[in-house]
Amino acid sequence: MIRYEIAATTVTTAPPERVLAVLDDFGNWPRWMPSLERVRIELPPNERPRTGYRFKLHGMFVHAEMEVIDYTPLSRATRFRISFPPFQGINRCRLVPLEDGRYRIERLDQLELPDLVAHLIDATQRKRFEKLALEFLQALRREVEQTPHAAVSSTPPTGRSD
Repeated sequence: MIRYEIAATTVTTAPPERVLAVLDDFGNWPRWMPSLERVRIELPPNERPRTGYRFKLHGMFVHAEMEVIDYTPLSRATRFRISFPPFQGINRCRLVPLEDGRYRIERLDQLELPDLVAHLIDATQRKRFEKLALEFLQALRREVEQTPHAAVSSTPPTGRSD
């Protein structure tokens, strides 16, 4: 078994509650997360995310079993097992408060690949994984910093056209 880590960071103005709410909304991952556009997510009925929460991802050729293993006020982590190529690992997102009221989001992927798979995945593929981790954080930041769609104002218009 060969293990390696991929790390990426970004900074957001969104509060931790907003970031974690988006991360915990597994059913909506394909709406904002890169590379999941064609993935179907199977969630357990009548359960809320917590440590031990399990769900599945179903793609055209790839399937993944996911389990939440860290669920704290400033972090989330899931253990995953991918069907093809077969490998497993952990995805972790942690929020670190900064002095100016913003938060640094740290993503750490720990991958465990069978020797045969690791030898087939060359430096180019590793760069692709690194790019995906960065794209994930950029998409997450865009999602959590966008203005809520339900903002409705009851203030009358200020301009007059008399």
